[in-house]
Amino acid sequence: MLENVRSELAAAIAAELSDLGVADAAVSLDVPPRRQLGDLAWAGALPLAKALRRPPRVIAEAVASRLGVRISTAAPDHPLAFVEPEVAVEGPGFVNFRLRRGPALAALLRPPTRRGEGGRGHDRLARDGEGVAGAETSEPGFTPGERGGRGGASAAEALGGGPQRSPKVVVEHTNINPNKAAHIGHLRNAVLGDVLVRCLRRLGRRVEVQNYVDDTGVQVADVVVGFLFLPEARLLEAVAPFWPEVAEGEESVQVRALRALASRDGAGTLVAAELGAGDFDDLCWELYPRVTRWYDELPEATAHRAEVLHALEGGFPAGFTLDAAVQRLASPDPRPRTPDPEALARLAAAIAEANLRCHLITMGRLAVAYDVLPHESDILHRGFWARAFELLKEADAIRLESEGKNSGCWVMSLAESAEFAGMADADKILLRSNGTVTYTGKDIAYQLWKLGLLRDADGALHDFGYREFARFAAPGPAAAVTYGAGDRALVRTTDDRDDRLPGADFGGGERVYNVIDVRQSYPQKVVKEAIRVLGHGDAAENSIHFAYEMVALTPAAVKRLEAAQGLDFGLSAEDMAKPFVEMSGRRGIGVKADALLATLVAEAERAVAGRQGEGPGLAAADLAARARAIAVGALRYQMARQGRNRVLAFDFDEALAFEGDTGPYLQYSAVRARKIFDKLADKGLAGTLEGDAAAVAEVAVPDDLWDLVVTAARTGEMVAKAVASLEFSLLAGHARDFAQMFHKLYHEHPVLHAEDEATRALRRAVFRLFSRTIDEILESLLGIPVPSEM
Repeated sequence: MLENVRSELAAAIAAELSDLGVADAAVSLDVPPRRQLGDLAWAGALPLAKALRRPPRVIAEAVASRLGVRISTAAPDHPLAFVEPEVAVEGPGFVNFRLRRGPALAALLRPPTRRGEGGRGHDRLARDGEGVAGAETSEPGFTPGERGGRGGASAAEALGGGPQRSPKVVVEHTNINPNKAAHIGHLRNAVLGDVLVRCLRRLGRRVEVQNYVDDTGVQVADVVVGFLFLPEARLLEAVAPFWPEVAEGEESVQVRALRALASRDGAGTLVAAELGAGDFDDLCWELYPRVTRWYDELPEATAHRAEVLHALEGGFPAGFTLDAAVQRLASPDPRPRTPDPEALARLAAAIAEANLRCHLITMGRLAVAYDVLPHESDILHRGFWARAFELLKEADAIRLESEGKNSGCWVMSLAESAEFAGMADADKILLRSNGTVTYTGKDIAYQLWKLGLLRDADGALHDFGYREFARFAAPGPAAAVTYGAGDRALVRTTDDRDDRLPGADFGGGERVYNVIDVRQSYPQKVVKEAIRVLGHGDAAENSIHFAYEMVALTPAAVKRLEAAQGLDFGLSAEDMAKPFVEMSGRRGIGVKADALLATLVAEAERAVAGRQGEGPGLAAADLAARARAIAVGALRYQMARQGRNRVLAFDFDEALAFEGDTGPYLQYSAVRARKIFDKLADKGLAGTLEGDAAAVAEVAVPDDLWDLVVTAARTGEMVAKAVASLEFSLLAGHARDFAQMFHKLYHEHPVLHAEDEATRALRRAVFRLFSRTIDEILESLLGIPVPSEM
């Protein structure tokens, strides 16, 4: 509602300025710094003084007078009808507007349903009467999209099908190397990416969520090396705690480990759904650093990595099973014989997929879902780089070096780009002299596809094949995503163009957000420059790097994790004296995402139990559910509330506090608001939404309650600002301020014991609006579940 009023006022001011001789005026309305000045303000008269040769106050008074007439004659259902006709001019030329409080509050209680998303997905914003105040807000130039909700495609719909659709936004996030468990840094990526997706959908955008899987990279190759070539004692040390059957046997440790891998894969026990249960990604977490330390001790061992990488490039034939690969790799010799490339590639694929499934479960616990899983192996085997290479050569964007240190390499010159001005070496290698493509070269090809620009000579999109990867369910906007069954489909790419799903339509985004940490800023700039030199200037501008700083732990958090998980990071006293501790996966110093969440859940259980007093304790299931919601809320809020350009030093006590700038504090405000209506219902005083809206339509709303109403109404504005700046701490701060206002008013404006029914109806209406809005901000936008109790 507020955004519609703002839009219509801006249009009316522009029309009046046109009559005054100012054509195509860009009009913006702001919220005054003090409520006494009004609800909206226009300061545009000041910069017009010189052009119109009039004092700014005279211009402002002329505009205000004309606007007063427009407002007073507006139709009852027109947005201007919510504005008081007495338009005030303050100071040197500020034009201030006040809303008609009663009618505005009544309208906010009955927000319209957003078109284009009814019944699709899980976002409660799309339900009749259930949207956040101002839910009709959308970004200019776009209509609400068809694919709302949490990711995946409904079983009842054709993937990507439907009527004429609005331009698509592609968001790529999470992107964990499938070689070991997700760590704390991946959580920031996933949460920020997921909040971006939720906010874009809140603005009416059609969003596709991609989770890129680097299944042919060095990291996966190193895990394969670990299984096949790591000295037996080291391999056994990593594997036996997870697979006890490997500890004994006549065959080599390598063969026993391979057979255990194939057996567990066939039985479906490689991946565990239970939080805290050790599964395949935890095993790889232990194995991977042992391989890297072995390389450091024995540099010639890296030849095995090269062998595996070469095999991954070649791939394996369709229908080639893991059991068959293990049979080829196993032998009666003390060690496996020199592996054949197809068996190596098949083993690597199994390792990557098992880790990926673990990652999906981890992120699902935080209510993060995806639409499609592009695999690097498919990019390689479908010839994405080969086609991108042709396009770059045709555009003279790259050249083959014939001398110097880059001799034999294909490079892209960055010397003429302002982004790279002053660089000592302004050439970026995309294709090495040995014929291997760099990561940046692959990224260029992938980005071209995401933007719909990777086209064959006949103009057809150079595309993947697609097949269903998993079914999943997500019963609410902040509910955990569970895999195995459900009404949503997660799709993966294939390297067979003939693999088609009905209506499958991925990539081809009008805008692409790549959520990658700040250390990737340089290669992301190179990718953007490649798009530009290919002649796609607009697309280059719509290729956006959503950068963020790393996640670390406070020393207190390190100690808490070591105690809770029985870990020892081996950190020195000097390390522990720093303000935060950086993690290093290569050194084996890291915090697994699941371990962090499990510790948070345990801490939350203690906090909840401590708040119960001496009464009867909660049932175990209720305690676990409540603790899980609080833990997820604490974690997601910590990841969102910190400015993205600052290192996030995670601390347990800070995250789980029930007071202050924390997720549990916001959850408590939502629970407290719901309790108001539970108590009212017990006394038969709960009223109805329609009844409250009718009751407040013509009443005077006091300033403090009105502040809460306006803050609710500004939610759409804050979402738009957060997306525009990619700074979701703005939205988190909005939620915090909103909750603080409510807690103050909760005591000052009791509802149950109000002096009369009219007063009760007004307070009930305001708190009803707060309750619905804070629920939507937390669950639909920030992905924070609201428990039934705290």
